[in-house]
Amino acid sequence: MGTAANTARRAELGFEEPNELLRGVTNDRSGGVVKSSLRVLSVLEYFQANPRPARTTEISRALAIPNSSADDILKTLVRTGYLAFDPRQKVYLPSYRIVTLARRIEGSFFGGTAVSDLMDEVHRHTGLTVWLCMQNDRWVQCSAIIAGSDFHAGVHVEGFTDYDWSTAAGMALLSGKPQEVVVEIAKRMFRTEPPARRVASVATLLDKVRSVRKQGYATSRGFSAEGATAVAAPFQSKFMRVPVAVGLVSADPEESPATAALGSALRQIASRHQRLAELHRANDDLPISPEWECPRQQ
Repeated sequence: MGTAANTARRAELGFEEPNELLRGVTNDRSGGVVKSSLRVLSVLEYFQANPRPARTTEISRALAIPNSSADDILKTLVRTGYLAFDPRQKVYLPSYRIVTLARRIEGSFFGGTAVSDLMDEVHRHTGLTVWLCMQNDRWVQCSAIIAGSDFHAGVHVEGFTDYDWSTAAGMALLSGKPQEVVVEIAKRMFRTEPPARRVASVATLLDKVRSVRKQGYATSRGFSAEGATAVAAPFQSKFMRVPVAVGLVSADPEESPATAALGSALRQIASRHQRLAELHRANDDLPISPEWECPRQQ
């Protein structure tokens, strides 16, 4: 699903506001939160959720920040080239510099468009909401979502942080790590997690990681409702600096044939995109995009 279609789908399903987690910390008055920095990010997310030019008052009202603060942030973003300003209409809109920055970061850290291509194909194949998770410090964090037929704003939240590595996303990420790193994370989780959320033992978690490595995907029960199952597969090519896990939610129990079929499809798509990424990125100068698919000249 393209960006415009994804935005329309999010709006159709009631996901019209900027990241609620980001809004929460933006308005946090604790001394440890740098509010001005978070407000800049919330302005950019405002335009993601509302793809049209906007006045200062619209943005300040939507983000629940003072009009004067919004005005200062918007003018700063214009001066640095991340926003453009229309003096006749007195509205702000994103500058292409944001796109350029994102693409360069994507190429440097995530192997070009390999991750977004993978998410798009999983979405086309299943029609379901596809989510992307990665490790952020000691936690597993949802970094991106493509809304599908099962999208729910209260369940699929970009920026959501999970402390439990025994989830499908956590297990998929662990399966790609060296054994000593897996042991370290398992021991830390067992020491710090509340008893109700712990796996039986460190050894049990290590057994689950071995199982995930063997079958190529991970599952976990009770993702959003009784009987629902999260399914995730690891993804990392040698050109990516950061491993990720791509997943979706099965409406069927963990042991069901339908869930197994989803997991198998997810594994196959991820494996194919990993091979494509490594084929198209013979060196760091070659971006992953259709125009580079022509045979090399001898």
